[in-house]
Amino acid sequence: MADVGKIGVILKLIDIVNEISVISDYRSTVRKQFFNLSRRLKLLNPLFEEIRDVKEAVPDESFRSLVSLMEALESAKELLRLGSEGSKIYLV
Repeated sequence: MADVGKIGVILKLIDIVNEISVISDYRSTVRKQFFNLSRRLKLLNPLFEEIRDVKEAVPDESFRSLVSLMEALESAKELLRLGSEGSKIYLV
């Protein structure tokens, strides 16, 4: 049962990175920084796929780290969405 939760977290991480890769068309004031952030976050996708494909169980400490990383990626996704769809005045 715990392994299902761990696999769910890894799949959620992959989904978040895929959602981030869809976000584009950032405002000109933050375009370069947000493209760099988006590009670097997309580089995590192969890591998450390798973790998903590993046959061994993910240790509890690593699982807690992945949950923290998931929270950080959610925040980054919201920031990138703000840079894409948000108000220009708010970004300044």
